[in-house]
Amino acid sequence: MTFSPEVLARHLAPLIGESRPQRLAVALSGGADSAALLHAVAALAGADPGLTVRAIHVDHGLSAAAAPLAAAAAAVAAATRVPLCSLTVVVDTGGGLGIEAAARAARYAALASALEPGECLLSAHHREDQAETLLTQLLRGAGLKGLAAMPAAATLGGGRLLRPLLEVPRRALRAYALAARLPFSEDPMNADVRFDRAYLRRELWPILTGRWPEAARTIARTAGHLARAQALLDQASAEQLAHLARGPALSIAGLLELPEARRAELLRYWLGRLGLPAPPARRLAVVERELLSARGTGGPRMAWDGCELRAFAGLLYAFAPLPDAPVAGQSLPPPGTVLPLGARGALGALEITATLGEGLALGHGGQYVLGRRAGGERLALARGAPRRALKDLLRESRLPPWARERALLVGGGTLAAVVLPHATWVAAEHAAGALEPGLKLVWRGAPPVMMPAPAASNCERDP
Repeated sequence: MTFSPEVLARHLAPLIGESRPQRLAVALSGGADSAALLHAVAALAGADPGLTVRAIHVDHGLSAAAAPLAAAAAAVAAATRVPLCSLTVVVDTGGGLGIEAAARAARYAALASALEPGECLLSAHHREDQAETLLTQLLRGAGLKGLAAMPAAATLGGGRLLRPLLEVPRRALRAYALAARLPFSEDPMNADVRFDRAYLRRELWPILTGRWPEAARTIARTAGHLARAQALLDQASAEQLAHLARGPALSIAGLLELPEARRAELLRYWLGRLGLPAPPARRLAVVERELLSARGTGGPRMAWDGCELRAFAGLLYAFAPLPDAPVAGQSLPPPGTVLPLGARGALGALEITATLGEGLALGHGGQYVLGRRAGGERLALARGAPRRALKDLLRESRLPPWARERALLVGGGTLAAVVLPHATWVAAEHAAGALEPGLKLVWRGAPPVMMPAPAASNCERDP
């Protein structure tokens, strides 16, 4: 097989479909494969005035080859007359991932943040890359989704990631780059057998192709079969998810009606839709034992890197670890303030406005102080009503335990108000009277998982 702009257009057409993009970006490493891709894309854009193209280079800074690769990327972009965006990332090698996986995660995060809404990013992954991905996933004991290898199209940031070269062999791309005299560079990490892919490529691949010359084609074809099977499973999961979703959570009763294998597949699909990492396979048994069998207690939780699962009120919740709202001990800011809650406002913000005849009585002025629950708090929500334990009021509100833990308390000698993601409770003795100046406190933009659990017939009361 040979490679050309016409070959690229033929493989790109089914990925784009009827929605013709106006903006394309090419992930340009500086190597031969991405150089060939950029050159072919630039040729297509030259024949289509309505199409804009740019290149994005990510510098990992992991080896001495980083500078030559960056220089090669700049030279290829200049040779093809395509603007280049260069990004530098810091690879976290201490997060439990290997260098290859950590670099890949950092690269895709940078590319996702650089994409403009609706922009399509083209990657030069080819047939051998696809075959190598399946083999490495197989050796890691991956499931169907992992064995399906790299999808030809996926969402990325505000745009889409397209891999139009998965059926094109490496040798065709290199021959094209050489024929076009593109100034590409070689990454020595690709030849370092300490890394899995390099070991597979240098040590095992020659043995495989020596016996089975078309190994790359057949293995990549197998990945395609598995990807289609995974797509069917995803379609079934999407349909079941529509029936089991209760706001941001899933009905545990509905989950338990499914066969165990189908339930596990649905949980993986659901977490993927939320952008959360799925648990290791061995953890799924723990989910069954400690979460799904403990409906209504509000206590069970399970966490792994980047994800937390909680059972509450007959529902299963999944979310990235929630930060605290570090406001305890500070005076209540003046009206007109919007106070971020959590790191970078991850929990929303506390909005404070001046009112008349509602909210906190302004007579206490700067005496109001923000605090956190310590236990034993009581308040009356209406004049003449008995003071009730805050923990009872919170439980009756069906607010999840992780939201209760982050309740904002406003003190003014005594408990004056409780600010929650869905409501603000003002103690009767601190409430502004008719025509009396007051302060309105509203928690804006809290994550949906911090809202009260929806009432449903299959949800038990939280004791």
